[in-house]
Order: sequence, then C-alpha cells, then structure tokens
Amino acid sequence: MRKQPLQLYDPLTGAAIPGNKYPTQPTFNASALALYKYLPVAGSHGVASYDPNCGKVQYAIPGDVYDNQWVTRVDYSINSKHSLYGRYLFDGYQFPSFFFPNNILVTSLSPGQFQRVQTAVVGETWTINSHMVNSIHATGSKRVDVRASAAAIDSNDIGITQYNQYTGFLQVSNSTSGRNHSWSTGCGTCSPGHFNLDNEGISDDLNIVKGPHQIDIGGEFIRIHFNEGAGYQADGAFNFSGIWSGSGPTGGTTLGDSNLDFLWGALGPAGATYAFSQSKEQQLALRGNVPSLYLEDTYHATPRLTIVGGIRWSPEYMPVDYFNRGSTFDYASFIAGKTSSVYPNAPAGNFFYGDPGVTKQFTHNTPWQFNPTIGATFDPFDGGNTIIRRGFGVAYDFANY
Repeated sequence: MRKQPLQLYDPLTGAAIPGNKYPTQPTFNASALALYKYLPVAGSHGVASYDPNCGKVQYAIPGDVYDNQWVTRVDYSINSKHSLYGRYLFDGYQFPSFFFPNNILVTSLSPGQFQRVQTAVVGETWTINSHMVNSIHATGSKRVDVRASAAAIDSNDIGITQYNQYTGFLQVSNSTSGRNHSWSTGCGTCSPGHFNLDNEGISDDLNIVKGPHQIDIGGEFIRIHFNEGAGYQADGAFNFSGIWSGSGPTGGTTLGDSNLDFLWGALGPAGATYAFSQSKEQQLALRGNVPSLYLEDTYHATPRLTIVGGIRWSPEYMPVDYFNRGSTFDYASFIAGKTSSVYPNAPAGNFFYGDPGVTKQFTHNTPWQFNPTIGATFDPFDGGNTIIRRGFGVAYDFANY
C-alpha cells in the first residue's frame, strides 16, 4: 500500500505549498544559508558516499589517537620485618579534532580530548610475627581532561546576535521523527569544557592467621576533589523538527520537513523541545570524603568446607560544592508560596544553603550503611574436581563525583 505524500506548508505563512514545491525561488533565512555553506556535499572532505536521487550524504569522522604511558616502581627491603615500595604512573592521552570548512558535521561532532592522568602509591608491609602481617598504603591521583572543539564557527559567525560563552561552537539539531534526513552540529557532550579530578587516600589492612581462621581487618579514607566547567548549552541550542512545515503556524502536531523549517529559520514554539534553549555554563567544585572499615573471617571448617563471612561499614557522606551551589525543592512550601530568605526572588518552594534546615549537601547523609557478605565453598567428593560455591552480599552505591 503506497503512502500518500505529506502536504508541506510554508513555515512562515502557514499556506499549503502547491505540489510541495515553491513556484518561485524563496528568500530563505540568511543565517540558515550562511550555515548551509559549511554542510557537506558531494566531493567534500570526509564524504564517503553521496546519493544524488535524494541528496543523502554519508561521511566518516577521522580519528588520530596518541596515548603515551610511563610507569615505574621501586622496592626496598628495610629489614627482615619491613619492606617499602613506591609506584608512579603517567598517562598522556590526545585525540585532536579536525576542521573541514565545508563539513562542519565532522568538526563539531568529534570534540578534541586532551587528558593527563597521574597516580602514585607508597606502601609499607610489616611482618609482625609468623601469624600477623600489616600493610599500609598512601595513594594519590590527578586527572586533567580538556575538551575542545576545532576552530569552527558559532552563531555570531552566521549572523545571529546573541551571547556566546565560548567561541567556535555551534549546536543545531535538525531532525524529524521517523525520517532519514536528520543532521546536527555540536551536542551537549561535545561542548568545550574542562574536568579535573584529584583524590588522596590512605588504607590499612591487618591479616591474622589463628588456627583454622584467617581474619582480615582494615579500612580506608579517601578525599575527593572534582572540578568541572562544561559549556553544554552555554552558547544556545537551536532545534528544528518540521512542526511548522507539517502543520503551519496555526497549530497541529503533524511533522513536516525539518530542513524546510531550518531554511526559513522557523524554530519551535517557546517551551517546546524543538525550540531555542540556552543555559549558563555547568560548573561544579565538589569535595567529599569516602571512609570505610571492614572485618572478614575465612574459616576452614574442614578440609572440604570453607566458609567466608564479613561486614563492611560503608557510609554515604554526600559531596558538597566548594561555593555552596545547589538548591532544594519543597512541594508544601511551593503550594504555600514560601520563598527563600537567601534568594527571595527565586520561585516558591526553592531553597538554598543558608535557609533554615538546608545543609551544604542539600540532602541527608546516611552514615549507618553496613554491607554484610557470606559465602562458602564445598568439595562434595574430596577429589578437587568438583567445587560447589554459594555466596550472598548486600552493597550500597555511591554518589557520582
């Protein structure tokens, strides 16, 4: 069964386009035409194939990866009871982006990534006696990740007057649901930004062997620092869906051709997902502590049966922003029209650090989290060829830093 052709409408006037073809050459939006010059056509750099019957263009995004690693370790025996070691790892990763003046899709959808990771650990092992060994470790790591697009264009370069926090970045989405003519430039996770993650930690593990029992006691403490500055929609996001060419400005939900909406510069209605949106740069400066303690016993009940049981204290102390950025929302206060004393102009129901009852975490810590585990292995035939294993445990997840 053949489908009837979809009637398209002029995105500006709402009038039906006879035969879906303008009788005369229209004067399309100047900014759309300026961007059109950067879109790939047959013969462009990076274009893998071109279908002249429908204008479909396929292209490949080039990649050139450099990853250099260096690691070293030093071991030192202090005496018969004490030994010391240190290890350092360096990893330099580079994935540069490429700029083609006649294919901005390649340029904007593959941001450059430049990362440097360094980790270090110093450990000391103390053989207390023939039944007890203690190990302590001090660790630290540092990751710097810079994400950058190639020197491309932004909205100001195609004639749109607006504030851009970054230069050379343009986010346009042109897509009609169920159609194959979509394309886009940029994306939220392609925007320029930097991400820095540092942490320091110390751990201690005591191993005790007493008869059929092997007991492990230990714990660790980690201090985490996470800083982020990401563009996301700091330069705005333009979204075209074909809502105007499918139904016209008078209403309706039928989608037409997003390319036609784009050529006329017809963004969606205010508040719609296919409209223009812009936000401030995403910024985080999180600080947090991750402590834990554990106790485990491996019990060799018989030569054929081994039972393992343990418990870990793993509290959840939520991270805080160094500049106390964040907010909470209370529905009852929203209904009652209560506003913040810190930012009185904020919408009702929104509260900030400094308001009564609002902590730097903006939520509650859960310090009494315990993770129990138990397991067993059994050799039913005492031959070592068949082993039955069973285990059970409960674990808590942590907030994403």
